[in-house]
Amino acid sequence: MSFLAKIAFQQKNQLARDNEQLRIASIELERKAILQERTRISREIHDSVGHTLTSALTGLQTAAHAIGKSHYSLALEMIDRTKDNILSGLDDVRTSVHLLRENLPSHPFIPELMGLIEETEKLTNVEIACEIDTTIPELSPMIELTIYRALQEGITNGIRHGNSTLFQFSLTYDSAYIRFMLADNGKPPLQIVHGFGLNAMNERVADVGGKLAISSHNLAGGVTLEITIPYQAKTIERSEQLV
Repeated sequence: MSFLAKIAFQQKNQLARDNEQLRIASIELERKAILQERTRISREIHDSVGHTLTSALTGLQTAAHAIGKSHYSLALEMIDRTKDNILSGLDDVRTSVHLLRENLPSHPFIPELMGLIEETEKLTNVEIACEIDTTIPELSPMIELTIYRALQEGITNGIRHGNSTLFQFSLTYDSAYIRFMLADNGKPPLQIVHGFGLNAMNERVADVGGKLAISSHNLAGGVTLEITIPYQAKTIERSEQLV
C-alpha cells in the first residue's frame, strides 16, 4: 500500500506541475494575443489616419492656391471634398478602435482598390495609372487587406515624403504569385528608412508569406515598392470593368 501511495503522491505532484505549466502557457498565449491585437489596431489607425491627413492637407493646399487665384468655386469644391474625406477617415478610425474592421467587409475587392485610387486623385490632384489583372483569383481577407493597405501607405509616402505627382500601380497574377508594384516620380530619398508605416507593411506581407522590396531610382527619380505573395488557386475571370 505504501508503494501505491507513493505512486499516487508522485502522480498528484506531476499533475499539479502540469496544471501550473498549462496555466503559465495560457497566460503567455493571452499576452501574445493581446499584443498582436494591439499591433493590428495600431497598424489600421496609422494607415487610415496617415492617408486621410495627407489627402486632407493636399486638398487644403489646393483650395488655398485656388483662393489666391480668385478661383472660389474650385476652392469650395476642394474644401467640401476634404471635409468628406476627413469624415470618412474618422469612421475608419472608429471601426479600427472597435475591432470591427478585419478586412473590407461586403465590398468587392477590385472596386475598393479603384475607389481608393479615384478618391486620392480627386483630393490630391496626383495621377495614378493602374493595371489590374482580371484573372486574379478570389483572395483571402488577409491578403486583400495587405494589398489595400500597402497601396494606401505607398501613395501616402510618395506624396508626403517625395512630393510625387504621378504613380504607376499594377496588380498581376501568374498562377503561383500575386505581384504588386507601385512606382512614383517623386524625389528619391538619400536612404530608405523603415518607420512605423513601412515596418507595419512588412509585417503584414510576412504574415501572408510574401516578400517586400523597396528600391530608389536616384537618377530617374522616384521609389518603387514591390510585393510578391505566393498563391495557388484556380483563376476566376472577373467581370469588373477597370478604367
